[in-house]
Amino acid sequence: MSFKPFLRPNKVLAALERGETPLGMQMYTHDPDLIEVVGYTGFDYVMIDMEHNRTNPETMVHLIRAAEVSGLTPLVRVGALDRFLIRSAVESGAQGIVVPHVKTAEEAKAGMEACHYPPEGNCGICPAIRASGYSQGNWEEYMATANEKIMFIALLEDVEAIDNAEEIISVLKPGRDGVGIGGADISNSLLKEAGEKVQWGHPYLREAGQKVKALCQAKNINIMGMAFPTSDKAGVEAAKANGTNIVLFYPDSHIFFEACQKIMKEVRASEPAEQ
Repeated sequence: MSFKPFLRPNKVLAALERGETPLGMQMYTHDPDLIEVVGYTGFDYVMIDMEHNRTNPETMVHLIRAAEVSGLTPLVRVGALDRFLIRSAVESGAQGIVVPHVKTAEEAKAGMEACHYPPEGNCGICPAIRASGYSQGNWEEYMATANEKIMFIALLEDVEAIDNAEEIISVLKPGRDGVGIGGADISNSLLKEAGEKVQWGHPYLREAGQKVKALCQAKNINIMGMAFPTSDKAGVEAAKANGTNIVLFYPDSHIFFEACQKIMKEVRASEPAEQ
């Protein structure tokens, strides 16, 4: 009997079906040990990032393995709406594809089709891939399971995307797919003058969030959002209040930075002042 890795549960979708909030961590450090730590401490999923760090497809495969070993559902944020990057993640075993800067319904549809197989999509086909257990004998079952379990999450990170939010959300599959709002990118895009400070809490973001929340709730489309402004229970509750039902924590690198900063601040403050 051949091994069928694609039958692993998608913990994000399973939690949502139970009415629970799945908790995940952004992974920027491309370190499999840290992914295992995240899994062994009880998180549901990781989002392996290929946009804001230098993770390549070969490293991505090992990070997905580390996620699976430690009981995590692996999602991958690709660097762009690129069929090769999306197919690489799917064939490596990703159970969710996160695509940045989706601005139109046409782009959302292209991303969905790239990460799903016929008849739902047009992802390139090769039976000798990791995700199918390297087995042609599993192929039809693998395709059907992949189409059911692989999430597509479109990141709305531009004013144009918010303008087109209704059309984008309308092409997503209810219950499975989702969107996220890239508040940082939108805030940066709203700068009008050189040297102007970024308004991380820009009033436009609240307007955009309310619009997307209403559209997603009406269509049963998931919202992935950050535990913000703090990576704790209060941050989770704030995210949920804004419509988020898939919570993502700040990247591992940032959490490590804050931990180191806290150590040094406390230690330095306790040192006697020089005479």
